[in-house]
Amino acid sequence: MASVPVSHLILFIASLVIAAGVVGTITTGVDRVSAAVDDAGLDATEQLRTDVTIISDANAGVYNASGDQNVTLLIKNTGTYRLAPDGSGLDVVFDGQYVPPSAIDGELVSADAGAAWSRGDVLRLTIDAEQLDDTGTDGLDDGDHRVYVTANGDEELFQFRVEGGN
Repeated sequence: MASVPVSHLILFIASLVIAAGVVGTITTGVDRVSAAVDDAGLDATEQLRTDVTIISDANAGVYNASGDQNVTLLIKNTGTYRLAPDGSGLDVVFDGQYVPPSAIDGELVSADAGAAWSRGDVLRLTIDAEQLDDTGTDGLDDGDHRVYVTANGDEELFQFRVEGGN
């Protein structure tokens, strides 16, 4: 007679151990999903708060304005996210070719420019076109050119035309 309650007690303890293991596994999975959702939410917030606008005039001569075979763009931070004041957070693609950071120079030109590129500030981005030219000629070829600027997922396209020789 005593063997029946002992076997029930053993089964009861075993079911409690199994239930505790299942609850622990589910809790760990829920914690991982929650952390992933939090991380994705922070990334999405950063992307939504980032907005830049290229305000240069394509007809005003953005190429070779200083005589150094450079492309100079004015980019305004129209979002609420503060960016690096030297343009180091930007990814630039010029005529389908990635522009390395060594070929980019950024300088804040706003009157209230500070230690960060804040909302309303304007960045003068200079792209050294000679570093991108692999044809052996000086400067850019005549014709249409495209510049893609990306900051935290926000993409801007700027198109301009070079006419009248390099």
